[in-house]
Amino acid sequence: MKNLHLKSILTLTAISATLSISSLYADQKIGTLNVTVVDENGAVVQDAPIYIYGEHKTHFVGGKEIPGTTTLSMQAGEYRISTALIKRTGDYVDRFASHEAHIQVVEGDNTSVILTLLPIQEPAAQMDYAEVMKIGVPGEIARNF
Repeated sequence: MKNLHLKSILTLTAISATLSISSLYADQKIGTLNVTVVDENGAVVQDAPIYIYGEHKTHFVGGKEIPGTTTLSMQAGEYRISTALIKRTGDYVDRFASHEAHIQVVEGDNTSVILTLLPIQEPAAQMDYAEVMKIGVPGEIARNF
């Protein structure tokens, strides 16, 4: 009799735990987000880091290095997502960044975004001799800009 009573308690406990876990996940509204990162020519960029923030940038949701394209399960809501990349070639450093996409992940739905990495121009490369002189760069150095 004690054995039967113990089995009943264990069974009820297991059922209760299963229902609790089920209700926990039922409260979460999950959707999927498919992210693809490409360069300015449309080629997939391998291992680009993506950055995901809440819509008002009040909190960082996460970042992840992706193999060019990936699908993430996410809480339904509004997000900002972008990517940036630095490539070193010998003594040269090239910087790339994408636009910031404003997306909405919908429960049970798939949201897709393509982030295009574009070259970032060096601020000094955009300055002429007069501008460089105004900020106080010595004349000989300013001529080399």
